[in-house]
Amino acid sequence: MAVNLKGKKSEEKKTESHNIEVTRTKLLDDVIMFDMVVNGVTIYGCSYRTLSRKDGSGTFAKVGFPSRKGKDDKYYNHVYVKLTEEDIETIEKGIEAVTE
Repeated sequence: MAVNLKGKKSEEKKTESHNIEVTRTKLLDDVIMFDMVVNGVTIYGCSYRTLSRKDGSGTFAKVGFPSRKGKDDKYYNHVYVKLTEEDIETIEKGIEAVTE
C-alpha cells in the first residue's frame, strides 16, 4: 500500500461494478429494506427508495446504508460502498427477484 506523504493528488480510481446479491427484502410504507452481499461481504439493513426530483424532471433511486447516531445527533454510515449505475440496476433486479 502506497502512502502519499508529499500532498500530491493520487491518481483517480475508476469505479468498477461489484458482485452484488440481494438476499432478503422487507417492504415498508415507502421504502424497501434489504440485505445484500457485496463482493463476499454481507451488509444488513440497507434501504431502497425512489425519489422525485425537485424540478419535476423525473425520479431516481437512492440506496441507503446502515447508520448510527453520533454524540452530535448526526447520523453516520458505519458501512458504505460506492455504487455505480450498474450496481443500482443489479440491486433493483435482485429486489424484484427476492420479493416475487
